[in-house]
Amino acid sequence: MLDARLGSAAKFVRQGAIFADIGTDHAHLPLFLLSEGRIERAVCSDINEGPLCSAEQNAAAAGLSEKIDFHLTDGALSLAGLGITDVAVCGMGGELIADIIDRAPWLRTRGVRLILQPMTRAGELRSYLGAAGFSVMAEDYSEAQGKYYVTVVAEYTGERRTLTETEAYLGREASVTDKNGAYFGYLSSLAVACRRRILGRRAGGRDTERDETILKELEKRLEGRTEYDG
Repeated sequence: MLDARLGSAAKFVRQGAIFADIGTDHAHLPLFLLSEGRIERAVCSDINEGPLCSAEQNAAAAGLSEKIDFHLTDGALSLAGLGITDVAVCGMGGELIADIIDRAPWLRTRGVRLILQPMTRAGELRSYLGAAGFSVMAEDYSEAQGKYYVTVVAEYTGERRTLTETEAYLGREASVTDKNGAYFGYLSSLAVACRRRILGRRAGGRDTERDETILKELEKRLEGRTEYDG
């Protein structure tokens, strides 16, 4: 079984996909998808030998080794030409995820789905995706072990756009697939951080216009959370 964080990523993997898990760690996500019959094959990659060996051992224990290819590699560049349709990059900073995508031109192929889960700097990732011609198809929110996570689903369209600071920081509300408790919890945590920044900048005599604009949008979105309180 997957926790809510990885479960959020798993639900966007398409039936019958050739699935790649970049930075696979212990291969929990691809092993789950294979056991559920969701995907045909999996490609697991990691930059570190230790986690990849653990992934291979877990696959062997599950009797699924023949359905997974393992690659000791940095990012996704060397995975071109393997017929991959769905790609997950989870558990990294948004700037690193953007770099992995940018260094692998084959990901800019129409029909290849990216399932991204930035641990930090989600705004930088969203800005990169827009500028590089990727469209965000969906965003999903989850909570695991007291922390909130966002999953961003994107595909290449070639249409480049520059996001506003608010769009980058919060994502587009229209992309949210399920406005559940985790979504509002995520927004609440951002609002707390935003208020702290405003107070700090005011104390230092610095401009707070950007943060006040973001906070106003956060408070607007949070108006719909009543049914999830408690």
